[in-house]
Amino acid sequence: MSNKRIKVAVVGAGFSNSPDGRERWAVRTHVPALKALPEIYDLAAVCTTRMETATAAARHFEVPHAFDSVERMLKEMPDLDAVCVSVRPTLHHQVVTAALRAGKHVYCEQPLGLNTGEAQEMYELARKNNLRTVLGHQSHYEPATLQMAELVRGGYIGEPLAFNHAYFVANQIVPRPSHRQWVFDAKSGGHPGFRSGHSLDRINQVIGRDVTEICADMAVQVPVRANVDGGDPIRSTQVDNTNYLLRVGDTVMGTMQTCFTAWFGTGNRFEIYGSEGMLMLTTDASPAWDKNTGLGDPSRGELKLYGARANLKDILENPVPPERLQRQFKELPVDAKHHYVEGIERGRATYLVAQMWYAFAEAIRNGTECAPSFRDKLKIHYIWDAAEQSVREKRWVKVDYSKLGA
Repeated sequence: MSNKRIKVAVVGAGFSNSPDGRERWAVRTHVPALKALPEIYDLAAVCTTRMETATAAARHFEVPHAFDSVERMLKEMPDLDAVCVSVRPTLHHQVVTAALRAGKHVYCEQPLGLNTGEAQEMYELARKNNLRTVLGHQSHYEPATLQMAELVRGGYIGEPLAFNHAYFVANQIVPRPSHRQWVFDAKSGGHPGFRSGHSLDRINQVIGRDVTEICADMAVQVPVRANVDGGDPIRSTQVDNTNYLLRVGDTVMGTMQTCFTAWFGTGNRFEIYGSEGMLMLTTDASPAWDKNTGLGDPSRGELKLYGARANLKDILENPVPPERLQRQFKELPVDAKHHYVEGIERGRATYLVAQMWYAFAEAIRNGTECAPSFRDKLKIHYIWDAAEQSVREKRWVKVDYSKLGA
């Protein structure tokens, strides 16, 4: 494809339940991100299940076309290059498959499918039609994460030995409005551990080796939370805590905890230790946010990168006890090359989504893969299968990648 603007449509871009669309991911992030990249993308259409909401979104964002049917949109706009799928996971397979069959590149939110079978089918269809794909793990394009992955691959820590990834947030313990009940339904996410997807993607990205074996535990720790509308409590059957012991490649070992029931959670913390040093990625302090500003994408703060390398010569010449080496690391600068977009506050999710859209455009134009692709996400579905087996059988389980193909 030439450098002409990429014509894209966003499915799931409806306003509802709050005046600024705060409860809708597509209008919080995807539409503003695409509008912030006018030299790359032509946001040509939005689609929801009702013309009322589609028209409202199109009018608000000055998008020329609005649809209440994906099939009709694809038929009436054959010149679309790409489709963004930002709908409930129960609809991913239907919408993604329609777009792929119509020959469109696809950006899909996670999980790819409600089960591995659906994910496998979508991956194989995209590969058959030679289409570019990307999954909505927007934190993949956090500049500090990109820097961390580059440093690990470049040997900054030597040979990776051990790691810990922790993610503590309050998404599934705070009171929620009644219209969010679906979020807490196990059937809506498919895999019980699907909320661990972002963390697994970061581990794969940074270490650059497949998870080969897993020992898992999962639970619904908070089955009931208050309803801010004053009605019946919001009940949950969706796993809100996952704990994984992981073996990555042949020798790297680590732990991963994803907790969605953490009042005043600390966010992300990913530390990895190697034969020559360490790196740590952690969430900066959350900035203040005024709900009355009308901004539907509150800043969460940037991830910061810290690190230290061992100087064996100095340590041999001036021996110190191991305890003296604890916390002897410092913040590392992030190269400007990892900041792809400008004009959006870096702490906002919109910034990361725009970073991913920028990378996706490069893949579409160059005919290359854009990580994390459907193939990358299918690997995570295989990990989830192994995790579920591990929980059932209470043992370590090897991850089976045999259906991945070449």
